[in-house]
Amino acid sequence: RKRRDVTRRTSMSSGPSTVRVGGEPSDVDGAARDAVRCLEHSMIIVAGEKSIYRCVISPMSSQSRDDGSISRECKKALIDSYSHVVSAIVDRTMDIIEGCYFKEGGLGVSTSSGNPETGDPPVGVRSAASAAAGGFRLLDGVRMLGPSLAKLCELSDSKSDDINNAGSIAASLCISIHRTSVKNTARTLENVAKAIQNTSIDSIDARVAAISSDVVRAIRLLFPFASAYKTVTKRRALPWDPKIGDDASDIDELLRFIINRLLSAFQKKVLSSDFNQTECSAMGPLFMINNCYYLQEHLGPGCVKNSVDKDEQCVLDKPWFVDKIGKIFEAEKAKYLSQWEILNMHLTAVDKKDLTYQKQSKKDGQLLTLESGRLIKTRFSGFNEDFEKTYAEHKMLPVNDQKLREILQNDVRRVFAPRYTRFFEQYSKIQFSKKNQDDYLKYPPSTI
Repeated sequence: RKRRDVTRRTSMSSGPSTVRVGGEPSDVDGAARDAVRCLEHSMIIVAGEKSIYRCVISPMSSQSRDDGSISRECKKALIDSYSHVVSAIVDRTMDIIEGCYFKEGGLGVSTSSGNPETGDPPVGVRSAASAAAGGFRLLDGVRMLGPSLAKLCELSDSKSDDINNAGSIAASLCISIHRTSVKNTARTLENVAKAIQNTSIDSIDARVAAISSDVVRAIRLLFPFASAYKTVTKRRALPWDPKIGDDASDIDELLRFIINRLLSAFQKKVLSSDFNQTECSAMGPLFMINNCYYLQEHLGPGCVKNSVDKDEQCVLDKPWFVDKIGKIFEAEKAKYLSQWEILNMHLTAVDKKDLTYQKQSKKDGQLLTLESGRLIKTRFSGFNEDFEKTYAEHKMLPVNDQKLREILQNDVRRVFAPRYTRFFEQYSKIQFSKKNQDDYLKYPPSTI
């Protein structure tokens, strides 16, 4: 019955692929858990076969029989039967594990061109991350259960060389399971990096890109498997970590590589024609601000208090993340705020020597001469024109995070509002226009 159960699981694993590359990822984690259960089930079957064999042939388990009383043909038949059953079970288990990588994990599908034969689209970041997390989970199971299964396959307590060789094929397959799992898990990790590199950012405005959310999800999925990652790097060199064994780095090196790939994708988008063809030069800096702030809020030290699901907490508090993302954020914010600096060009003081009045009578008030009034008119009209233009451009730029929006509003206010307030209070008291003074003073500081 147990053998039929394993066969049934294998037939299910050999069915049509359930991975939906380019769309919502399939339940790769569930498939990995099922594969680990099959590995556990195989251990039970092998242990049962070993017990049956010992009860029939082993002198340690059957004291009433003399080893010499069993014919050589009978002994060889029992050995062959045990070897056949155990090897078949382990081989079937290996097929299930490989099927999890290639079918549910989508290792057979390219991250750039997909699969032309089946029409599958390229593997996206979400699907690649799910496959890598499933590979880690499967490798954890193989790492813990594989040695025990290999030990069960051997009959090392027997005195006969023929018996000792009975489980050698199965034990070799157990070693192959581990090696294959390490190799395929490494390939799933490489696919994550390739998917980030090959994914085009379709956003045509400054909002948070979908790839940012996908990368945050990927890092949260991979972050808990630090031990499984060390198992991979112990035996296999990776593009971002060429050293192996004890000299290899920990999982932080993988996460750093993923973040760097994401930042490179951001820079590529900012330099693309989508942003360069727009009239608003603040589009690129604000795109970087939105996405860097999103990474800080969901992966940085502050993500613990912002996280709703405590089981998905992943805190990157190392300098390579905090300092780098922080520096990029501040640099891009300075570029964005420089768009408002142009307003300060109009807020220069007028020398008192240049202010002359037409009449000094109290009845008519102190009206500046045409030339003197023009000095102040030019400043107010220039400010009003540039303010309206800049405000109209920036008003259309999206900042979905309320906290970030308030930060930027306060920073923009500090760029020119204090200086404009002093300028307005000083020169609004002077009558520099006989008919259109209200038009020049249409933006009091409170309205700004």
